[in-house]
Amino acid sequence: MSDLWATEYTVAVRAHRGIDKAIKRWQPTLDELSSQLKAHRFILKPIVSLDEISKNAGQAKYDFILINPSSYVEIEELFGAKALATLNNKRANTAQSQFGSVVFTHVRNMDLISLNDLKNKTLMVVSEPAFGGWRVAWLEMLEQGFDPHSMLKSLQFTKSRTQAEVVQAVLDGKVDAGVVRTDQLERLEAIDELDMRYLRIINNKNIKDFPFFLSTKLYPEWAFAALKHVSNDDVHKVAEVLLAISKESKAAQSGKYIGWISPRDYSSVKKLMQRLEVGPYAN
Repeated sequence: MSDLWATEYTVAVRAHRGIDKAIKRWQPTLDELSSQLKAHRFILKPIVSLDEISKNAGQAKYDFILINPSSYVEIEELFGAKALATLNNKRANTAQSQFGSVVFTHVRNMDLISLNDLKNKTLMVVSEPAFGGWRVAWLEMLEQGFDPHSMLKSLQFTKSRTQAEVVQAVLDGKVDAGVVRTDQLERLEAIDELDMRYLRIINNKNIKDFPFFLSTKLYPEWAFAALKHVSNDDVHKVAEVLLAISKESKAAQSGKYIGWISPRDYSSVKKLMQRLEVGPYAN
């Protein structure tokens, strides 16, 4: 990476809504990095599978990552990644640097109110390593005395690894309940792909200044991180550009965020993973 005019940095991005949507959302942010850091070119690599992101990080197949909190903690623990910034999302015209999980059912399932009501029911989640789409809800269940792996009738993962598949499965009655990250239901309703009158939130919580359906605790948003082979000088420059992105910029508007903030403390995510014995903490 000595060529001052054409240093290419690959940025792996978790494409949790599919490749095309990831490109549309995140390419302008990488364009901003390339524009501000003219000696470098930032290449977007959208990846659907979280496991693939972690595996390839260990082989240094990319230089930066933009991923969910538990995947960041895993790559930090295993491969020495360093968070440069935390996403400050724009949701319902508010700035949100935290999120959680929503557990929901169809309104016709009158007997599903609490998490313990899921006993002997079917539940669909995004994937095993999905954070808002599973792990956050999993810990909440355990803390309320409900072990989903032994007490559910079945735990199902999506084929597409997308949250939209979970919502549709609940609406179609294929499963009794589902888990998605917070703000996903409101977002689908805003684009007329969901009528919330057909859904009920399980274990509904109200937290001040958090305007979305919520069934769990809140955790820090996605991290933009550098792998350890990237020079400290470039790490610093990339962080500076990210933190300077304004909410009026094309990058922020396409990315649907307010901006980036200094990295939040991800220790709560680490504790969650240790409690669940997942990722680098698996027995």
